[in-house]
Amino acid sequence: MAHTIILLKLDKDSKTQNIWEQFDSPSAACDGVCQIFERKLKADNPGQRKITYDISDLFGFIDEIQDLACMVLDMETHTYIPHDKKWMKKQVYRHLKEQVAGSE
Repeated sequence: MAHTIILLKLDKDSKTQNIWEQFDSPSAACDGVCQIFERKLKADNPGQRKITYDISDLFGFIDEIQDLACMVLDMETHTYIPHDKKWMKKQVYRHLKEQVAGSE
């Protein structure tokens, strides 16, 4: 498990707060990104009881984030390695695919 930090700014509005969250692993950070997306969906659709989305919606959300970085601790060097949106999308895809395979 490698300590992971996600830093993001949802839009260009300078009044929008920056968000940072820390996780025990990149896998947990993937869950965190999904949860951030789900909170945004709920906020954007307050009257809907059931909201569904697919991977393309999630990737669209990641692409639309003004700024996103993921910092993963390298246990050998004790430094954080930065990763971008493209890396995050690969990790999310892999993580969700593993979850689906594990549930079958």
